[in-house]
Amino acid sequence: MVRFVKDQPDAYVYSSFGSRIFIGGLLISLLYFIIGIGTYLYAQEIMTLYTKRFGGGSDLSGIPVIGDLVNAIVFISALFLPLTAGTMIVSHFILKRTYKKLEQLDVDSKRALMLIVISRIPILGCSVVTFVPIVLVVEAAMNGGMPGSVIGFYQTSYMTLFFSLFGIGTFLVLISPIVQLYRRTENRSLLFAGLLTFTPCITIIYMANSQWDMSIFNLTSNEFTSSFGTVMFLCGCCIFTSFWIVSRNAKSILRYQKLHFTMKLGE
Repeated sequence: MVRFVKDQPDAYVYSSFGSRIFIGGLLISLLYFIIGIGTYLYAQEIMTLYTKRFGGGSDLSGIPVIGDLVNAIVFISALFLPLTAGTMIVSHFILKRTYKKLEQLDVDSKRALMLIVISRIPILGCSVVTFVPIVLVVEAAMNGGMPGSVIGFYQTSYMTLFFSLFGIGTFLVLISPIVQLYRRTENRSLLFAGLLTFTPCITIIYMANSQWDMSIFNLTSNEFTSSFGTVMFLCGCCIFTSFWIVSRNAKSILRYQKLHFTMKLGE
C-alpha cells in the first residue's frame, strides 16, 4: 500500500487522519444521497406543503412573477443550499481541524489547508448569487416596478453559475485529503481516488451548462428532479469510494510500520 520505509514516526498520526477522513467522506456522501433522494421523490410534495401552509409567494406581491420567484427561491433554499452548507460544515469542522491537528504534530499540511480556505470563495458565492439579486427584486417591487434583468438572470444564468461555483468549491474540498496523503505515500491508488473526486465535480459543472441550464421556475419538473436525483446519487457513491481509498491508504502506514518492526524482531 505504501513505500516500505524504515522509520515512519508519523504512522499513528496518519492512522487518526484516515479515521477522520473516512467520517468526513461518509457525511458528505450521505448529504448527497439525502438531497438526491429528497429531490427525486419529494420535490413536488415540498412545494405543495409550502403552498398550503404559507400560501406560496403569491401573497407577498401582487405581481405573479414575483410570487413564482419566491416559490423557486424557497425550493432552492430547501434542497440546493443544504449542499453548500453541509459541504462547508464538514470541511470546517472535520477536514480543516484534521489538517490543523497535523500541523500541531509537526506534519506539513499547509497545501491542504489552503485548498479548504480557497474552497470557501466559490461555495459562499453560491449563496451570494442566490440571495443578493433578491434585494433588487424587493426594491423594484416596493417601487411598483418589474426587475426584468434580475428575473432574466434567474431564468437564464442562475443554474449555470450556481452549480459551476458549487462544482469548483466541492472539488477543492474533496481533493485536499488526497493532496495531503499523496505527498506522504505517493501511492498510485490515490490517483484513482483523485479521478473519483474529479468525476462528480466535473459532472455537476457539465450538467449545469447543459441539461440543468434552465429557468428556476421549472425546477419541480420531472425531467429536472430525476436528472438531479440520479447525479447526486452517483456523486455520493464516487465521493464515498474516494474517501474510503484515502482512509485505507492512511491507515496502511501504521500497519506496514508494525509489519516492519515485527520483521526486525524476527531477525
